[in-house]
Amino acid sequence: MKVNNSTSLDIRSLFSFFRDIRHYDLTKLKADLLAGLTVAIVALPQTMAYAIIAGVHPKYGLYAAIIPVIISSLFGSSKFLIAGPTNAISMLIFSTVSTVAIGGTAISALPEEQKMTIILFLAILVGLIQIAMGLVKAGNLVNFISHSVIIGFTAGAGVLIAFNQLKNFFGLSISSSPDFVHNFVNVIRNIASLNLASTILGFFTIMFIVFTRKISQRLPAPFLAMAISAIVAWFFNLGQYGVKLIGEIPQSLPPFAVPDFNFGLAQQLIMPALALAILAIVEALSIAKSIASSSGERINGNQEFIGQGLANLVGGFFSAIPGTGSFTRSAVNYKSGARTRFAGVYSGLIIGLIVLFLAPLAKYIPIPSLAGILMVIAYTMIDQKSLKISYRATTADKIVLLTTFFSTIFLELEKAVFIGVIISIILFLKKVSRPQIYRMYPQAHDNKLRPVDHNAKECPQIAIYEIQGPLFFGAVSELEDQLYKLDHKHIKVIVIRMKFIQLLDATGVHAFEKLLEDLENKKIKLILTGVNEGVMRVFKRTGLFEKIGEENIAPDTTWAVHYAIKNYIEPERCQNCPVKVFKECQK
Repeated sequence: MKVNNSTSLDIRSLFSFFRDIRHYDLTKLKADLLAGLTVAIVALPQTMAYAIIAGVHPKYGLYAAIIPVIISSLFGSSKFLIAGPTNAISMLIFSTVSTVAIGGTAISALPEEQKMTIILFLAILVGLIQIAMGLVKAGNLVNFISHSVIIGFTAGAGVLIAFNQLKNFFGLSISSSPDFVHNFVNVIRNIASLNLASTILGFFTIMFIVFTRKISQRLPAPFLAMAISAIVAWFFNLGQYGVKLIGEIPQSLPPFAVPDFNFGLAQQLIMPALALAILAIVEALSIAKSIASSSGERINGNQEFIGQGLANLVGGFFSAIPGTGSFTRSAVNYKSGARTRFAGVYSGLIIGLIVLFLAPLAKYIPIPSLAGILMVIAYTMIDQKSLKISYRATTADKIVLLTTFFSTIFLELEKAVFIGVIISIILFLKKVSRPQIYRMYPQAHDNKLRPVDHNAKECPQIAIYEIQGPLFFGAVSELEDQLYKLDHKHIKVIVIRMKFIQLLDATGVHAFEKLLEDLENKKIKLILTGVNEGVMRVFKRTGLFEKIGEENIAPDTTWAVHYAIKNYIEPERCQNCPVKVFKECQK
């Protein structure tokens, strides 16, 4: 198979960590180890909490912070991005397992082993989709998805996470549901049966994190709150008072297992997997680009697609739930002084060592404490500054933001992602499908062309227009509407400046043919200027070049005006014209 240069360059860039190895030294090692340790301390409570959001045992969150983090750090584009479970992705996983049914039974209601087999298969599907998108160079397509989609979805997910954790926060024995209204009503109905010890631990966790962060942002407040809560739960044996604890976590590395590859199951999971893949990569690239604005590194979207895809693909074989880049852990990594991508590798290895040697201590961690951590995280997900910017920026941004936000709260999350993306793309296409058409005239002092205003002196026989924007199928109707609305009652020549037109397709050619025919019926000549090579090739291949006439395709506007005055206009009208806007008219 023939591989073009750009593809081979992308493949070589996947192994750029070999270059880092060649230039690695003790100074970088120390900096990366310290950053990796800091990230691991932050990741421990987060990843377990995110596993709870996904509706699985916290150990699977820890597993997702080991192998996938190492792989994404090695093969991704950003050397600071830390992958693994995240709030929004975990919420989407929970929605998927709650709404997709196998044999009439929701995935979430299946036995643990069977449920995890399906979730790990989902992670593999997500990885394959992301790798495929990276190989076909779909990285730039992310730029067409409005940032308001992520802002709206994340805010909506934050609301859902907060309400979904109320049952764990208050120690209520009620079922979880992705339905916002159902959860809220269920909590209200059962609030009288709250567990006092659980509620106290939840409030303690929130207050400890809030006050600790006021003292110092550098302290790992969630980790400290979780550790203190675990000590209290162990000392007072709170399990016997109805406080739910994490329970046993195997003292071993993530087990390798091959999920059952089922074509029928793949058909049911393909749309949730696509939604997860899109959301994950948009989130990862947004975070990577945000950090790159400070670090100065260049981000390759296609490589990040493949790096995240490999992480999810391999993670699916090592008991890891799907994940993506985490803003909190990535920011901690960068601010902690990480020098290379190996800081992320070390964070994964450190968490692996913690699971291997300290896992028995985790069984005392109270679920209400993790719920309190998630409450704080949910609050930070509602980015008020970004929400205000998206709401006030443009009408399109407001529509995308509000639609995605309310879809996230009241619809299945998979549908919310697709709705936000589709609306975002529709609004983008609407914007680019409206070419701008300006009537131009020469200024008296320098004869340079400017758009016509109310003080402009317009030539009664020559009209000059400038078209800005692509002339492909989506833009042609707009071009026709705008041109045919213009008053050409006394015009003899229309000059169209095309130097800003880069794209022309068959529908654009057809529009020019109709325009040419209409102008001929009105005895108006058409002259084109500034036609680039690509558009000219289309003209010649389609026969439009001969219809317009080589003499009517001018190199510039000055030549076009001179040719029009010499060949097409009525001299007597020109002699008696009080305007004489062109220099040629004044000779």
